[in-house]
Amino acid sequence: MNGRTDGPFVLDSCACMNFLNKRILSLPLGDLFISVITRMEILAQPEHTAETEKEARDFLKKVAVVPLRGTIERTAVSIRREGSPRLKLPDAIVAATAVVLEARLITFDEKLHRLTWPGFNATLPSS
Repeated sequence: MNGRTDGPFVLDSCACMNFLNKRILSLPLGDLFISVITRMEILAQPEHTAETEKEARDFLKKVAVVPLRGTIERTAVSIRREGSPRLKLPDAIVAATAVVLEARLITFDEKLHRLTWPGFNATLPSS
């Protein structure tokens, strides 16, 4: 995992899965976080083999998993209700995690790139 160092960063599940599947070769250096929702999405992939599940679990040991706590929950509800009602709740939770941590979200999701919310900043992963 290497790349930009202007973090902290929150990774969404698509960025994590693209890294695990070697579609992107690096992630930023520095503090890397994921939402508990992202952790669940990574582990719930039905196509996991024993090998890919081990790789996913090893990867998860290298990032900080942020639980769904009160401030993130309230921010996610506000983002979904006031910022972007078309945003799915799991995406709103991931965005709220980035906002609360004052981190940049690494994502391929175009809806998240279009989200305007105080303190929210999304960027594409480096290749």
